[in-house]
Amino acid sequence: MLDRFRLAYRLELSEGRVRVAIGRAPPSFVAAVADVARLHRIRAGRIDCVGEGKRARLRFSHGFPERGRQAIRNVWTPPSAPGPGGGRRAQG
Repeated sequence: MLDRFRLAYRLELSEGRVRVAIGRAPPSFVAAVADVARLHRIRAGRIDCVGEGKRARLRFSHGFPERGRQAIRNVWTPPSAPGPGGGRRAQG
């Protein structure tokens, strides 16, 4: 298994602007990242939301400042896990 974590979405920052490069990110999170980038003067970088099973985490590009990373983690709400698979009994 070469690709252990699945990429949910990727945000790219360039010249102070945030764009969704891959996937579908929540619009409120994209707006919050833009605010944090403006406050911390982050001009460029990349943020990946990767997940495996019910877990998800943010992965930042190499040169992303640590203060900006923590501020983005503070505004991020992890995606909710899919509902129960349900079986014959759960269908009622």
